[in-house]
Amino acid sequence: MRSLAPLNGFKSMATQIVETESTPVLVIAALGRELAPLARRSHAGLALIETGEGPRNASRVLRSWLEKKSARAVINIGFAGSLSPLLQIGDIVIACEVRSHAESFDTSASQLFQLAERIQNARSAVAITVDEIVCEAKAKRRMAESLAVNEIGWVDMESAAIASVCNSLEIPFLIARSISDTFDEDLPLDFNRCRTSDGRVSPRKVVQSLIRRPRALKGLIELQRRSETCAEKLAAFISELLPHIT
Repeated sequence: MRSLAPLNGFKSMATQIVETESTPVLVIAALGRELAPLARRSHAGLALIETGEGPRNASRVLRSWLEKKSARAVINIGFAGSLSPLLQIGDIVIACEVRSHAESFDTSASQLFQLAERIQNARSAVAITVDEIVCEAKAKRRMAESLAVNEIGWVDMESAAIASVCNSLEIPFLIARSISDTFDEDLPLDFNRCRTSDGRVSPRKVVQSLIRRPRALKGLIELQRRSETCAEKLAAFISELLPHIT
């Protein structure tokens, strides 16, 4: 496990930014809809990029961006599946540790994490990264067995890739998610069957799957509603955090 260096130069919680730095804070997400509410808020000193789903896309796009530009910090946001009954729809969680099959990162010592932890309603949890969409509750239950008794966690597809790139380039980062599906529920479709060769979920394949399984429409509509709620909550979280990053 790697312990990450703290981020220096935070303003106190009571201080607000008046002037923004020329080097932006980079907020990165797999999907455009995860970033859309934040984009509408038009924060100065903020850059947004969409990577596409999965660790390979996240690593490739982030590294390419950072080869051309600089960032004061990287904040990775998005939706996640709960690995604990304690986490409910819309909960904001920040990673105290990031794990994948290949490596792990202890992020709890960074000042960026510690500042984010002080934001109301943000919960500390373990991020587990895999290269597939976890669509079934039984798979989430199996993954939860890797957590210690006192740990809560979530599963996503990009956190470890973002952590690895930022760690290698010595850029402070934060991993934050909003819970879009609970520990004990299945997703309405097997979205892995809807992915293309580049790892993205194809809308056309989703429609084809829905034609074969029309009863999934209700679940898809609910998932869309939840996604909008989660994206708004992430935007509010980032908006509260940004003024304290220098």
